[in-house]
Amino acid sequence: MATKSISELADFLSANSDNIRAGEAAFNAVEFYAAIDSLGVLAQPVQSYLTQTEDHYYESESDHLLTLQGGPAPLSTLTDRIIVTHTDGALHDGDLNFNYAHENTDQNGYDVQTDLHLLAYGLEVIGATDALDHAKTQATLAKDATLSLGLAVNAIQSWLSQR
Repeated sequence: MATKSISELADFLSANSDNIRAGEAAFNAVEFYAAIDSLGVLAQPVQSYLTQTEDHYYESESDHLLTLQGGPAPLSTLTDRIIVTHTDGALHDGDLNFNYAHENTDQNGYDVQTDLHLLAYGLEVIGATDALDHAKTQATLAKDATLSLGLAVNAIQSWLSQR
């Protein structure tokens, strides 16, 4: 199986989110997890965080952008997400800043469209910068934003399996 680039996955989601939601297009979580892991931002593969408690992640690796209040709850139940909104700075000068916002995927019941959007938009922004300078992206991208991508993949996959 050929590995898709981060930007290719973002383009796929942008073109197919409605079809994924309707069950008319496949969602390959393995490809998304592999792309997130390829960033090299998190200390472990992103899937290993899904069973970690919020407390453990907060104390060991979080950069404290996520709202973690669940204590012993596994991260997979977290509904707060950090979305990568854009970048600024001059990459050719070694200056890269990612900008973030909070998204809650469960304000009125889980909304898969929020996670699909968060994933597509985040991968689009990250993929563009990663293609230009992987090392700078790896050093600059927030761990909590990276984890949020994995949480979105997990929630989408779970939602699809319950349909």
